Amino acid sequence: MKNIKIIVLFLIVILGGLLRFYKLDQVPPSLNWDEIAAGYNAYTIANWGADEYGNKFPIVFKSFGDDKHPIHIYLTALVVKIFGLSDYSARASSALVGTLSVLAIYFLAKKLFKNEIVGFFSALFLAVSPYHLQYSRGLWETNFALSFFLLGLALFYYGIERKNWLIPLSFASFGLSFFSYHSAKIVIPPVAFLLCAIHFKDLIKNKKLLIVSILVVLFFGALVIKEPRILGFARINQTRFSKEETKKYGGLIPTYIHNYKGYFKYSYLFQSGDQGPRASVKTVGEFYKIDLILAILGLVVVLLTKKWQAFFILITWLALSPVPGAISATEPSAIRGIFMIGPVILFSAQGAASLISFLNKNTTKTAGIILIVLFLGREVGNYLKYYYTSYAQKEAIEWQYGMKQIVGYLKERPDYFRVYMDKIRQQPYIFFLFYFKTPLPELLKTVKYDESESKSYNTVVSFDKYRFGNWDIIDSRPDPGIIYIMTPSYYTGLRYGSQFDVKKLIKYSNGNDAFYIVEGNI
Repeated sequence: MKNIKIIVLFLIVILGGLLRFYKLDQVPPSLNWDEIAAGYNAYTIANWGADEYGNKFPIVFKSFGDDKHPIHIYLTALVVKIFGLSDYSARASSALVGTLSVLAIYFLAKKLFKNEIVGFFSALFLAVSPYHLQYSRGLWETNFALSFFLLGLALFYYGIERKNWLIPLSFASFGLSFFSYHSAKIVIPPVAFLLCAIHFKDLIKNKKLLIVSILVVLFFGALVIKEPRILGFARINQTRFSKEETKKYGGLIPTYIHNYKGYFKYSYLFQSGDQGPRASVKTVGEFYKIDLILAILGLVVVLLTKKWQAFFILITWLALSPVPGAISATEPSAIRGIFMIGPVILFSAQGAASLISFLNKNTTKTAGIILIVLFLGREVGNYLKYYYTSYAQKEAIEWQYGMKQIVGYLKERPDYFRVYMDKIRQQPYIFFLFYFKTPLPELLKTVKYDESESKSYNTVVSFDKYRFGNWDIIDSRPDPGIIYIMTPSYYTGLRYGSQFDVKKLIKYSNGNDAFYIVEGNI
């Protein structure tokens, strides 16, 4: 029986890994600007021990002025150091921690509910979750935050049970989550405090473990004091509500309440999800419909069986998860609300396990498991079919598709004196750095930064022979040795259009024009 359980868990983890690593460099259709930025900074860290600005091993990465968190970049740097820089290696660290989360939630559920069947269902539900897959298949900060939180919780429960060094390791994992994404700063401290309060007597029994755990917390606290930007003040300034938004809902507090309630709408959770084109596929909810039925059942069972510890931990966790998004956006944000994945999946798994436990005979239990898997499989199949076909084509423009193809063309023709690229896709320079694999010393010799009011969308004006925005595109001159890269709207408006030849037209996968690469024909 033990061997069968190991095989089942192994197969679930393998399934989770396949769904996260399959065509990782092709779907989503290209790396977006944040992924590229994290990937290039991982590349400079791996090779020169500094970020793109030359700052040695920073705690916070300046990047586009949005103060990126360090954990996903440093872990990606390890992958890049071993396998080199590519689309696949840039996303591989996220796919890996996403896969390991499937294992982590198994152990967490097993201890939290004291039921191995709940653990298996938790692992299965997370492995195929559309919410979790969306963020495991891209280099998202938020995925790392959730992954280390799940790991920290699992380590805590096993450490309490075994009274060993897993306890301070759990606090270290919480610290890594805290330093991974803004949402963790709201969710983790209260949940960790609640865990400590519940298990206070267990924690103080071993003074050595308690002292080491406190030292771990103080270490991360010292890092916050050293670099307070990790608290996200730059991001807060970028996402604060306008006067019009707060006026619409009757003030700041009513706005927060309105936003918070949006995270519990059926349409968001189980029907259409986040409507941001990179945040979800927009045709299914953040969770499957079967999760709704099972989660409600799971919650009822937890209450009826008086599993109060699990109840208070999960309800606190669930209640806190929407807060980061509620105070920063008027529409539900799957990115900021990602911590909701944990409690919903865990309640769903409890519901599924409870259904199975109601059946008396082994044959009926097996039939019950098969039935749940079939219903789940139908929803999973529909989601994956859309994700790997229509989604990759429909939303290509939102993933900054075409930038890799531009650099590929320029690599084949290195003799141009100067290259001009319009900035409509935002931060085009970082794609050039990434795909040219520009050495950091060479970048720092020639880079010129954008000091205009729109610099948040165009941090770099130029480096080497490449210039990004900040010129009159319509009046572009067909001078020899100069190549221009622009979107269709600019190309059709060129004053001297007849004097240019289109050297390459890059199209989106749906057939629409993406970029024109042109040069003078005189």
